[in-house]
Amino acid sequence: MLRQPGVHQRRRSLAERIPRVASLSWPIVISMLSFTAMELADTLFVGWLGTAELAAVGLATTATFLINGFFMGTLQGVSVVASQASGSDNKERALQSASAGVLLAIPFGLAVVGLSLLDVWIFQALGGEAHVQAMAREYFGIRALGAGLWYVSLALCNYYQGVGDTRTPMKINILANAINIVLDPILIFGFGPIPAIGVQGAAIATVIAQGVGLVAVLWHFARHSGLLRRVPMEVVRSIGRLGLPMGVHYVLGIGGFTLFTALLARLGTVELAAHQIALKVVSVSFLPGKGIGQAATILAGQHVGARHYSEVARSYQAALVLTWLLMGLFGVSFVLFHESIVGVFTSDGATIALAGKLLIVAAIFQLFDATVIVTAGTLNGAGDTRFTMFAGIAGSWFLLVPFAYLFAYVMGMGAVGAWMALVVEMAVVAGVLALRFQREGWRRALVDPQVRRPLRARLRRRAA
Repeated sequence: MLRQPGVHQRRRSLAERIPRVASLSWPIVISMLSFTAMELADTLFVGWLGTAELAAVGLATTATFLINGFFMGTLQGVSVVASQASGSDNKERALQSASAGVLLAIPFGLAVVGLSLLDVWIFQALGGEAHVQAMAREYFGIRALGAGLWYVSLALCNYYQGVGDTRTPMKINILANAINIVLDPILIFGFGPIPAIGVQGAAIATVIAQGVGLVAVLWHFARHSGLLRRVPMEVVRSIGRLGLPMGVHYVLGIGGFTLFTALLARLGTVELAAHQIALKVVSVSFLPGKGIGQAATILAGQHVGARHYSEVARSYQAALVLTWLLMGLFGVSFVLFHESIVGVFTSDGATIALAGKLLIVAAIFQLFDATVIVTAGTLNGAGDTRFTMFAGIAGSWFLLVPFAYLFAYVMGMGAVGAWMALVVEMAVVAGVLALRFQREGWRRALVDPQVRRPLRARLRRRAA
């Protein structure tokens, strides 16, 4: 018989659940903000070297992001397995998921080193002038050497998040990113006996920071959980089954958005500049939503592990309301203060006017975006990662890119039309994911046959 939550649990109000979601999500948001601060510092310091150096780091960061995407997404499977194990009070399996994540992270890191040997072809494909590509390859090669360090740290941080401890990863990320910010000017411009090594210094600072983060998380893990466990292959397979779709989704999603940006770039310099400014602003509103979405993943996994399936819907509702509230407030601010906001980034009148219009479009899709983030997070936590993968890829490649071309070029709506394609994509994907959750299609991903049989019976009755 399925284990159900008690009467008190079932009657807990939405207001009582929201603080639980918030307590899990705010450390995740702070972690993301620390990464944002580190990226801004990198941009600032490298920008002082010159335009070519800044372009090189931007190009190398794009390549790093594309390659890391698959491995980062796959390691998210550690969080799902750990959260479900935590919900079922199976501490040993949760710890095994951490060890399995480390086991996977090592070959993932070696794979990135191998891919870095193809740097000439990678950067020829991305474009850019020859001297910019040369600096980008130097930066990329150093960052590739540190990939394994970061993946191991990421696997253990995903474990901590899965078991509900989001503060430990926050502290480790703040430490690592703070070290990166401190080392950047020292290694880029030199300090005392330390020579100035420019773009390479920025990459070395990041790798050193990743190494410090790894030492910190390993020390914390050893202190509180002991040594890494022997890993049953079943746990590795579970992480792969759940994580691989997230990895594929991540890479192809980035690819679709890169093509979307390329379409915008063809419209002109003002259009591309306005797009970049609006994107920077919208990324801030995305942070709390992303943090709450990850909290929804954790809670869904824990409820599934505990076989409290009705609680999945309740935590989802709390996360959705909180995300709607926060991202909705950002949307209102975009409508009311769009020109003032974009005016911080540029003084060019044409760019301000166009970027302001893009922010108004962003205000339209805020609630759709919030729904996508939280619903996908909940479905992933329940183990329905294949469905979210197919929905996300279809949205990027069969909605965003075609409609961006249709609106921007065929209908002559320019950059505003391209951004309206984001509204179409998010509205449709939000509807598809919400319908999947409402109809409990996520239960098909559950291993428990006692859950799957009643679901099949209900589906047959509906079909009849």
